[in-house]
Amino acid sequence: MEIANYTLKEYFDQKKSPCLSFNVYSLNDPAVKKDEKLHRSDYFQVILLQEGEISQHIEHESFQLLNNQISVVFPHQINAFELDENVNGIVVQFDEVLFCSDLLKNELISYSNDLMNKLNHVVLEGDTFSKINHYAVQILDLFKNLSPIKKEQIRFYIKIMLLEIIEAAHQNYKGFQAPDQLDYFARFKTLIEANYKSKRTVTYYKDELQITSKKLNEICKSKTGNTALTIIHERILTEIKRLLIFSGKNHKEIAYELGFDSPSALNKFVYAKLKETPSELKESLSQIYKY
Repeated sequence: MEIANYTLKEYFDQKKSPCLSFNVYSLNDPAVKKDEKLHRSDYFQVILLQEGEISQHIEHESFQLLNNQISVVFPHQINAFELDENVNGIVVQFDEVLFCSDLLKNELISYSNDLMNKLNHVVLEGDTFSKINHYAVQILDLFKNLSPIKKEQIRFYIKIMLLEIIEAAHQNYKGFQAPDQLDYFARFKTLIEANYKSKRTVTYYKDELQITSKKLNEICKSKTGNTALTIIHERILTEIKRLLIFSGKNHKEIAYELGFDSPSALNKFVYAKLKETPSELKESLSQIYKY
């Protein structure tokens, strides 16, 4: 079965509007139709169900999302959902580059299967859901009439909303045990987070995991559809984007911080992956993050 791949950039390109680091819509919006097809995406997706019922499929799991429940779908997870009649709720989508706080990077960028299972389906008490839903309603209202200040407010509310969901999930979820030593993908992601600035070869990571390159690639492709090397490079690119737009550092400083031999090496890496120079990348990111 062919699995579709969605990106925020393609979504905004189709609407012929400037790309943003987030997207928000109601479950009554026609945009929901695309989520009925099995797909992967390059962004996080939070579904807050205020009323009704959703049949949801994430990877090999299927479950019913009921009112006062939340689902967080991680980048590259195969997923789809079907709506019953009279469904109300909000969908919030956002990319990984949005997170420059250490807490959210540690929680989400190096996510493990444990965190995925906790957040894929979150059952909440009424008061807790109301608090989180309030942030989602604020985000949707701000999104309807965007301005530079409202964009920054939305980013702030998304982070606060996510922190609330993570805290609630850690407190309430008791049905899943932390992954054991055989959870190679979770360990691979953790190793990347600790070493991506200096270790960029598949050989290093497969040796640390004590498995073959073939096995590591099989695991990565089953989890994300990408090879191990692509996942390593994606992490480096994410950090390059963060530093270009948020740090105020020049290309030389970014190159050496991320372990490149020279600014020229950084330039070649970015161009090979994105077909644009770091300067061009910064300009395009400025349109997304700096209004």
